[in-house]
This record gives sequence, C-alpha cells and structure tokens, in this order.
Amino acid sequence: MQITYDYSGKTALVTGAGTGIGFAVSRELAAAGATVTVMGHLEDQVRPAVEKLQAEFGKDRIRAAVGDVTVEADLAAAVGIAGDADGNLDFAVANAGGAIPGAILMMEKQAWDHVLTLNITGVALTIKHAGLAMRRKGGRIVTISSSAAIQAVKFMAPYSASKAAVEMLTKGAALELAPFGINVNCIAPGWIKTESAAMMPPSIVGQLRERTAQGDGGEPKVIGHGVLYLCSPHADFVTGTVLQMGGGLHAYGGEDFLDMVNLVYGADNVRPFIQK
Repeated sequence: MQITYDYSGKTALVTGAGTGIGFAVSRELAAAGATVTVMGHLEDQVRPAVEKLQAEFGKDRIRAAVGDVTVEADLAAAVGIAGDADGNLDFAVANAGGAIPGAILMMEKQAWDHVLTLNITGVALTIKHAGLAMRRKGGRIVTISSSAAIQAVKFMAPYSASKAAVEMLTKGAALELAPFGINVNCIAPGWIKTESAAMMPPSIVGQLRERTAQGDGGEPKVIGHGVLYLCSPHADFVTGTVLQMGGGLHAYGGEDFLDMVNLVYGADNVRPFIQK
C-alpha cells in the first residue's frame, strides 16, 4: 500500500539540504507538493541540489538559501525566503549537523565548539526563527537526531552528546510552542546510506550491519517519509516525541544469550525458531 500526502500550497525550509538526508527530505516534500527552500552553507552544494530539484518540480517550487545555521542573520534570511507572501512558514526541518571523530583525551576545544555549536545552537536557532514565522498559523518543526543520542559511541563523544541535547531541546520546544499550534518532533536515524556514510571504513560498516536488525542501512528517502508523516494531519496529536528510524539499530544492546538457549533446549530444537 502506498501512502500519499498532499502538501500543495505549503512552504518548507530544510537545512543542511545540499546532500544526503537533507536533500532526500527536500525531494520528498517537493514530491508531495510543497514549495521547498533548500538551505546549506556551501554554495557549490546548494546550487546543484536546487537545479536538480527544479528540473524535476519546477523553478517556482524550489528555492535556494545559502547560509550558516549558526549565524542567526543567515537563518532569519532563509526563513524569509522560505515563507509565503505573508511571511508564514508551514514546515521546517532542522537537519544541518556534523561530527568530528577523536579520542576525548586528544580532542581540541575548537572541535567541541564546532560540533556543539552546529548541532545544538544551529538547531535551536532554526527552531526559534521557524517558530516565529509559524506563530500566526501554526506549523511543524522536525529536528534530526541519531541513534548515537541513546547509544554511547566510542571516539564520537561530541556528536553523541550533541544529538542527545537535540532530543531534549526538541521536547522543551514542543512544550513552549504548543500554544501557538506548532508541533515539534525529532527523527533519530540509524545507519542511513548517505554520501558521508559511504566514506566509513568497512569495519564500521560491518558493525552497523550486525547491529541493525533489518540487516542493512536505509536509503535517505526513508527519513523523508518520516518527515512527511510528522507534517501530516495524522500527527496532529504528536509533539515532543522522538521517532526512531534505524531498522532496529536503536534496539541493539546487551548480551546475546543464544548459547545459553541452545544449552537448555538443544541447538537443533532452537534453530527452526530463529532462522528462516
């Protein structure tokens, strides 16, 4: 069964939209009829993304906003581009983020500052300016977290800490913005096959494959599907939540007791119940 959404006449802003999840979310919103503003800090990523989407959906439906989400004036300008003639904005997806791997004992302060400012302050400013543009009519704000927000990841401490903060920021914003008819929710992706994920060493890919119950990473468009749901009337009573989209990666943890089960019941007796 195919689920369809109609967002004709709606306006949307997606940050970090030049590539990966942000681009996929922009495409799904545009495919559903929304007028989408693609925001990114690198013009050489934003322009090709916009041109590709404009070729598919028309120049009047796709807008560009080159700017840095950690610069408040840039975000205010992007919201202005994304809004309708009266300045109202319907949807905002705070997707921009990043990571710097490293051991805690070697991590420079500048690395911490960069990741925390981008991943936390950038999301907070997106919520602020999108919320200001939604006050009159209401709207939907979706933040993007990660499975790393609830699972400690070695040598990625700034990223994990920042994504955990995004989830709490989302909940606080949901409480504050509810009187304005603004729903604020978070999507926490697991292993998604983006351009950056493709650069991971095979050893890490192997770990992710082992820990993802469905056995493989998801395509970026699946996060777009989550955004479509959270922006829909079906999610009218959903706010302050974290939607975990990771094929079971978020559920991974603890010991595997299969050897104990085999010992108690016998491996031959157990096998038909755990294998196809």
